[in-house]
Amino acid sequence: MDFSAIFHQIGTWSLRAAVLGGIVGVGYLTFRGDADMPGARLAAAERPAPISDTSPCQPIGQMASGELVYSMDCETPPTVGPLLGPAASAN
Repeated sequence: MDFSAIFHQIGTWSLRAAVLGGIVGVGYLTFRGDADMPGARLAAAERPAPISDTSPCQPIGQMASGELVYSMDCETPPTVGPLLGPAASAN
């Protein structure tokens, strides 16, 4: 057997191994999904808790005068709320 025949056999079996590895990898991801990937766990941890529609609007900030600032989506802000920061000690 000469060198070119040996090289051909090595190349043929390497290609077959790569194709088999690709098939196994695609099958693994098909059945397993991204459940065990680190990025999936991080993305799940970063998701905020869902906000229910029945909860009152929460303030998003406070002005220097002590007035609370609400989001534009808040249709009915609460009339009395806890004061934050230096304005709380003034009252």
